[in-house]
Amino acid sequence: MQVATRESVHPWQIGLAVCAVATPLPPVIASGDPFFVLPLVVATAALTAVPLFFHARPSAFRRAAGIISAVLLPWSLIGSWFGMLVFFPSVPLLLLSVFSDPRQHPGAARFLAGAGFLLAAAVTLFWWGRGY
Repeated sequence: MQVATRESVHPWQIGLAVCAVATPLPPVIASGDPFFVLPLVVATAALTAVPLFFHARPSAFRRAAGIISAVLLPWSLIGSWFGMLVFFPSVPLLLLSVFSDPRQHPGAARFLAGAGFLLAAAVTLFWWGRGY
């Protein structure tokens, strides 16, 4: 008897997608500044979290992360008037989560995942250093 197993999204990919959602939130939460329009921040964070719902389907996860990063890039730049520029680091984090699967990209996945986690840590430390 042969058991068919279904591949899921690698934990590195899920971690980078979680970092894409969580990295923009500390300056918004800590600032208390009216510069951030809270409904737009909540909607953008919810949109950024959509790939996480596809954790059991790697192809859907990759497609969702790619589409959302393509939408998030102009939105973070155009929405900078409302404080949406904090979501700009989420674009490379989502793109890095697409390519950080060691089962498909064995040589580059470790480097890409490390670069993504380093980017998330650097951006978070930069915002805390600015006094948000």
